[in-house]
Amino acid sequence: MKGVVFLGERKLALQEFPDPTPGPDDVILEIKASGMCGTDLKAYREPFVPGVVRGGIKRSETPVIAGHEPCGVVVEVGANVSERRARVGQRVMDHHYQGCGVCRHCETGWRQMCVDGAIVFGSVDHGAHAP
Repeated sequence: MKGVVFLGERKLALQEFPDPTPGPDDVILEIKASGMCGTDLKAYREPFVPGVVRGGIKRSETPVIAGHEPCGVVVEVGANVSERRARVGQRVMDHHYQGCGVCRHCETGWRQMCVDGAIVFGSVDHGAHAP
């Protein structure tokens, strides 16, 4: 699969990545739209420095697919995902943070405040500027 990578200094590249596969608690989305916000623009405009912290978010050590405001259609679900949580063909939007799932913040829907540290899609792990 091809995905957009921000190289910094107003440069980007279309790079090849393996197709995603769902973990037991994951879903795979076919992306229909992926927005750009100020966080994306900073990563696009500033020099890319692996591991640097900007705005409280640590950049990945390796290139990741950019984009963290996605919506799309569920095309695959992990073994632990009930049909009540997500089903193939369902239209969804994705909140672009992943937390531990069990701390007080994650349990109340504030994954970006995860006690163990949140993963930010598009900055720390692959985002949505890809199919």
